[in-house]
Amino acid sequence: MRIFQLLVYKLLARVIDTINRYFNVRRLHYIREVLDINIGIFVHQINDRSAMMAKRKAIYAFRPFEVCDVDYRSTVSANSSRVGVGKRYPKARSGHRIVCSDASLYCYGGFNPNNTGRDGNYDQREELFLFHELWKYDMIRKEWTLLLDVNNDLPVELASNAMLLCGETIMIFGGTGYPFGVTCSNALRVCIPRRKPKDLTEVEVKGDPPPPQYGQAIVISDNFLYSIGGTNGFDYTLDVHRLHLPTRTWECAYECNQNIREDPSGRYRHELAYDDSKIYVIGGGTSDAVFILSNIPVYDMKANKWEYLQTKPDPLVFSPGIPTARKCHSCVQIRTDQGVEVIVAGGYDGVNYYNDIWKLNLTSMQWKRMQKSNLPYPLFFHDAAVTSDGCMHIFGGIKYSNNTSVRTNTLYRMWTTIPRLSVIAWEALLHYIPSLPSRRPEELLEAGIPRQFVERVHE
Repeated sequence: MRIFQLLVYKLLARVIDTINRYFNVRRLHYIREVLDINIGIFVHQINDRSAMMAKRKAIYAFRPFEVCDVDYRSTVSANSSRVGVGKRYPKARSGHRIVCSDASLYCYGGFNPNNTGRDGNYDQREELFLFHELWKYDMIRKEWTLLLDVNNDLPVELASNAMLLCGETIMIFGGTGYPFGVTCSNALRVCIPRRKPKDLTEVEVKGDPPPPQYGQAIVISDNFLYSIGGTNGFDYTLDVHRLHLPTRTWECAYECNQNIREDPSGRYRHELAYDDSKIYVIGGGTSDAVFILSNIPVYDMKANKWEYLQTKPDPLVFSPGIPTARKCHSCVQIRTDQGVEVIVAGGYDGVNYYNDIWKLNLTSMQWKRMQKSNLPYPLFFHDAAVTSDGCMHIFGGIKYSNNTSVRTNTLYRMWTTIPRLSVIAWEALLHYIPSLPSRRPEELLEAGIPRQFVERVHE
């Protein structure tokens, strides 16, 4: 029966794709996204139901560098009755942001013009296109929990924010409402989910803050929060503003001026990487342009100046051996024995859509195409976050398949490096004993499980 339903759904999806090539019907776009999600659910149920018991008995296999689909939909959350029907996990979206610790992933905001109304009926009010939500995903239990929703006092700027996790504190900066650029923000808001999961507080600041924008990127270094680039929908900048966190004082550290200096061009939806002294701008673009990855703008935090660094191509890949120019991609960084390495996934250039994954070593500036690592389909306006052990998670975005763009709420994970043996052993333990997270901390400690992993279970 499920196989028959799956075939019917796939046939309907093809029919809708054909119609949408000639007629742009918003309701059909929404139905197409619902079908896409249901197809994914049926595929998981068909593949997993018969293999579930065998999978638990099978020998655990650690698979580094492989992009794996995380099946969270088959896990019924204990909180689902409290958040209501249809709120067991986030809906398909783009323009959201995610961050993660070693046990939890957080998703904020996002946009979907095909979103239904809050009562479940189709509603074309523009305020419903944005998601007034902060979600938490428990990596160990594979469950989503809705922390903040429309009943909380969330700002209207819920798309293309900048977001990071500093210790236990989520920091959210900037962003735009809809229509994009009409309402922009330069407010910094913080949430501490472990202590105050229902509070998203605006930080009172002093000094000279950046202008209200969206699509900017942020990093923290030496007690400073750096914000670089962004747009108001018309003008694009790559100015450097920084907030001194102890005193909460903003200052403009560097204002770009291409007329008198060789400063890099303004952009949005770029990503940042950083080491002890420099911030690297990875890609990005404007409404009609994208920026190359063969020559990267680098901001020297100590010298307060911009420079350009030439990257080296992957010698094992056909020319040019460097990822093509792109924006709306994702980027995470990890520390390895070879130095800081940056992983870039997906994106698009306004015409072409990408599913490739690349690694850039910031010491050698050498690109490497991760041949074993590919997204299942081209993806953009998604986001990614990485654990301290090097496990990257990619959530949502717009996938391009069969000449059709569809928003998704699929979650993927990929080991970007080989972690410590204790981490692999912990994953194997969860594989063999799926009921382990339900046990009390005292039981887990008495069983000899290291405290660091017990704390992940009960974060």
